Amino acid sequence: MTIMGSIQDGLTGDFSTLAVKSMLDGFAALAFASSLGWGVIVAALTVLIYQGGLTLGAGLAKALLTDPMVLEMTAIGGVLIVGIGLALLEIKRLRVANLLPAIFIAPIAVALASRLF
Repeated sequence: MTIMGSIQDGLTGDFSTLAVKSMLDGFAALAFASSLGWGVIVAALTVLIYQGGLTLGAGLAKALLTDPMVLEMTAIGGVLIVGIGLALLEIKRLRVANLLPAIFIAPIAVALASRLF
């Protein structure tokens, strides 16, 4: 959700995925802060820098990406989120992190396909 939400926010300005993720992170942070203390705030700052960097990078890449490229990236992100859900429900263990490069390969594949066809 971090990667797809940041890319979605940078490209389209829609921060809904990041808002859902921040609520999930907020509840987890409350639980962790009660037992771990102030160190949770330091972790929150690193998440802010990481997500902010991804959002800014996506905003800079916006000029290079066409609508079909963004559509394919969004579709792959949705499939990855389904994979995370399957793992959380213990239906099927998928190594979703190994599939993350597909988000960045999709625009290249769309560009190559548009040149060939």
